[in-house]
Amino acid sequence: MNFILDNLRYVLESMTTVISMKSKDGIILASDSQGTSLKVKTTIKKLFKISSHAGIGTSGDSSQIELFADELKRYFQNEIDLESGFRDQMYSILMNLHRIHNYNHSLLCGYNGARLFFAPVAIAAVKSKKGDSYLYRMGFGTMGKNNEVSPFLYKVNNDYVSIGSGAAYARLVIAQQDRLYSTINMKLSNLSTETIVGIAGYILNEVKQLDLETGGKTQVAIVNHDGFRELSHNEQTKCHQIMTDNLFSFLNEYFSANEKASKIIKHFFPYE
Repeated sequence: MNFILDNLRYVLESMTTVISMKSKDGIILASDSQGTSLKVKTTIKKLFKISSHAGIGTSGDSSQIELFADELKRYFQNEIDLESGFRDQMYSILMNLHRIHNYNHSLLCGYNGARLFFAPVAIAAVKSKKGDSYLYRMGFGTMGKNNEVSPFLYKVNNDYVSIGSGAAYARLVIAQQDRLYSTINMKLSNLSTETIVGIAGYILNEVKQLDLETGGKTQVAIVNHDGFRELSHNEQTKCHQIMTDNLFSFLNEYFSANEKASKIIKHFFPYE
């Protein structure tokens, strides 16, 4: 019976690619929309508004994702005042879900310790009322030398983060974009929201060519001082045009001098 349950959980697992990038004005969440169940490709939602100024991008089984998002919405109905309040409340929710869906379920199935039945992974983008925007990565996994099953929650201090089956590919493309803009003395997190949305869309499209579990239309949401807002396909297209136009202007300025152009190319294609 335990073997059947473990394998049923495995075949229902759906993978994805979710990225989050900081901009000058806020945080961008982006994901694909493809779900996979028993090798059948479906369309699922992976970005969710959980309060007026907070959203999550999620990876995992679609039914668990929906349950997870609904639970967060239930507890984060009001605007978040402080980061510490968000962190404490989020960890409390994670612990409660872990107790119900992992620990108690494992006991009912006859296991001695907790097994990982409930395992969505998420990126939370939050703009608190009293503070800046911030990112957290959270989920459920195994930790330590004893592989103890536990929820986890930690702050992302980098300017970007990725999760899901295509996460490694996404990090590679983001690193290349980071290097490209650094050659012209610009930092990704200092770029406009429109430019970062354009870059995020480009990154997802690149990952779709490499990861079979990433596909479908790209979903994008912004979390800033105006709150959480999802972007339409037309808005994403406009942002991509803004990104390419701005990049052309930047590069055209720097490539006007041969010496500058040489330094840029060497920086963009380092030997070591």
